[in-house]
Amino acid sequence: MVTFRLIVFLLLTGCLKWAFASFDASESALVPPLFRYDSYEHCRASFCSVEIHLKPNAADVVTNSRIAAGFRRNHLEWGVCVANCEAELASVSKQSQQQLYYPEFSIDYPHNYPAHYWKDRVEQLNSKYATLMNVCVNNRLQRDYNLTQRGYSSIQYCLSSDLSEQPVGRDWWTIAFLAIVFILIVSVFAASALDLFTKDAQLKDSVFVSSFAVRQNWVRLFEQPKNEIYRDFSYIDGLRFLINIYTLIIHCLLVSAILPQRNPEQFEKMSQNPLIRIFISLTPVSVQNFLVITGMLQMANFLKDHQKNQPFDTSYFRSKIINRLIRLLPVYYFYLLLTITSDSLPGVVVSPVGYSILTGERYICRRHGWKNLLFVNNLPETDTESCFLQGWYLAADQQLFLGSLVLLAAIWKFPKKINFLLSMMAVVSIIIPALIVHNLKLAAMIPIRLSDFRTMQYYQPWFNHIYQPGYTNMNGAIAGIIVGYLYHQSKTKQLNLRESRVYYLIRQSTILIVIFILGTSNHFYQHDLPRSSLRNTFYFMLYNNHGTLGGSLCFISCFLNPPGIFRRILSSQLLITLGKLSYCVYVLHVPLLRLMINYLPTPVTVTYPKIAILCTGLAVISYIFGLITYLVIEQPIRLILKYWCFDRKNIMKQD
Repeated sequence: MVTFRLIVFLLLTGCLKWAFASFDASESALVPPLFRYDSYEHCRASFCSVEIHLKPNAADVVTNSRIAAGFRRNHLEWGVCVANCEAELASVSKQSQQQLYYPEFSIDYPHNYPAHYWKDRVEQLNSKYATLMNVCVNNRLQRDYNLTQRGYSSIQYCLSSDLSEQPVGRDWWTIAFLAIVFILIVSVFAASALDLFTKDAQLKDSVFVSSFAVRQNWVRLFEQPKNEIYRDFSYIDGLRFLINIYTLIIHCLLVSAILPQRNPEQFEKMSQNPLIRIFISLTPVSVQNFLVITGMLQMANFLKDHQKNQPFDTSYFRSKIINRLIRLLPVYYFYLLLTITSDSLPGVVVSPVGYSILTGERYICRRHGWKNLLFVNNLPETDTESCFLQGWYLAADQQLFLGSLVLLAAIWKFPKKINFLLSMMAVVSIIIPALIVHNLKLAAMIPIRLSDFRTMQYYQPWFNHIYQPGYTNMNGAIAGIIVGYLYHQSKTKQLNLRESRVYYLIRQSTILIVIFILGTSNHFYQHDLPRSSLRNTFYFMLYNNHGTLGGSLCFISCFLNPPGIFRRILSSQLLITLGKLSYCVYVLHVPLLRLMINYLPTPVTVTYPKIAILCTGLAVISYIFGLITYLVIEQPIRLILKYWCFDRKNIMKQD
C-alpha cells in the first residue's frame, strides 16, 4: 500500500515537474524582477530566501478604495546563493559596500510570518548573513538593472549545510504519524486477507474484519441508501463533486500566485481579466452552498424524525453530534498530523520553496494546531496565521452545525413558533456580516490581491472577518434549514409553492440580483467607492446573499420538478461515488499540493497550460489518495467508533 501510494505520487509529481520545466523560460518584464532565484542545484553552501523592501514610489501607495489586484512593486523575493554573493563582492571595496548597505525602515503592510515562529534560527541567520545579503542585493540592483534605488533586505530562511536547524524533525510527532500509518496498513492487510481467504463466517462478520476489509468498504462505497430523502436528494453527492473541483481550481490559482515566477506580469494580466475576476468572486458562493446542503439535509431529517411525535430528548441531539465527530475527526486529525510532520518524513527533500510551504506550515501548526483540534481556527484573532488553512471551513461548518442543533431544539420545543424563529434567524444572518463590513470599512466583495496571496491571505481583513467565521456564514446554514422546511411542507402537502406569490417574487428578484452582481463584480477594481457608505454596505448585502438565494431556489426547484438531464448526470453512479470522496479530498488536497509544489522547479514560468496541468494533476492525485483514505481511514475508523459508541449488535448491519 505504501509502495503503491509512493509510486503514484512520484510519477504524477514527476510529470508535473517535467511539464513546468518543458516550456521555454522567459525573463520578467518588470524591473527589478519581483522574483529572482540563483540556481539552488549549483549552490553548494548556504542558500537564502531574502525579502527586499524598496522605498515605495507614489505610484506604489494606494490611497483610494478600489481593489488593487497586482503585486507590490516595492516588495521583492529573491533566492540568493551565499557563495555567489561572496564572489561578487570580493572585488567591491569596503567603502562601496558601506554605501550599498541600506538600513531598515518601517513597513506599513504585512509581508511575512512573524519571527517568533523560528526566532532562534532567524537571529542566527541574521548575525551570519544579514549584512552580506543587504549589500549583495543592492549591488545586483545597481549592476544588473542600473538602479540607484536601494532596498532593505531581510532573510526569511536559509538552507545550509553549516547551519543546522533545531532538532524538530523526526521527533515524537513524526514517530506517532509513522506508527499510525503502520497500524492502519497492518490492519487493512490483515482484515482483507481474512475476508478473502477465511471460511469462518463469524470471523468474516467480526467488527475488525468488517471494518478494515478493503473489499467490504469498496462495496459500501458504491451502495446507495434507500430512504426517501436520499432518493429526492441523490444528486447532492454529484454536486459536492463539482463544487470540490471548483475549490481545487481556486486553490491551484492561489498557490500558483505564491510560486516564485519568471513572469509575474502574466499573473497580473490574469488578475485583470474580468472573467477570471468573476470566477474567483464566486468563491463565497461555493462555500455558502455547501452550508446550504448541510442545513437542508439536517432540517429534512430532523422534521422526518420529529413527525414521530416523540417527547423532547437531548439524547437525539447528542447522537447527532457524536455521529458527526466520528465521521469528521479521523481523517481531519490524520492529515493535520501529516501537515505537522510532512517536511521530516522519510524521502521528503525540502526545496527552497518547500521550506516556506512545508517547514513554515509545520512551525505554525505546532503553535496554533490546538485551535484546529477545537474547531476555533477560523475566528479572527491577533495571531492570524492559520494552521491547515483549508480547515477554516470545517471549523465554520462545525460551529454552524452546533448552532443549527440549538435552533432545531427550539423548534422542537416551540413548533408553533417555527416561522418566527426561521424569519428572525434569516434577518440576523444578513445583518451581522453587513454591520462588520460597514464598521470595519471593508470592500463590498471578496478582494483578489496577488500581494495578499504571498502570505496565504493570513493578513487580509476581509478573509479574517467575513469569509472565515461561522457567524458570518450563517446565511448559508439558515437558508438550507429553510429549504429543508419547505421540502418537508411540500412533501406533506401542507404548502404549495407553485401557487405562492411570495415564492414567485423571490425567484424573479433573485435572477435580477444574480445578473446584477455578476455584471458589476469588476466595478470595484476600476472605480472608487467609499467603504463606509450605505451604498457599499447595501451592495455587500446583495453580493453576500446572491449565491445563497440562487442555490436555495435551485434546490427548491429540484424537489418541485422531475429531474432533467443535468440532475440525472449528477445522480449517476460515477458522480455519486466521487461525491462520497469529497470530504477526504477536501481535507487532503492542500497537504498534497504543498508536497507537489516542493518538487517543482524554481522559479517557474507561468502559463495557462501549466496552471491547467497543475490543477488536473492535483485533482487526479487528490482523488486517488481520497479513495485510499476512504478505504483505509474514513470508513474503517468510522465503523469501529460507531460500534463502540452505539448499539454493538446492529451497527455493522446498518452500515
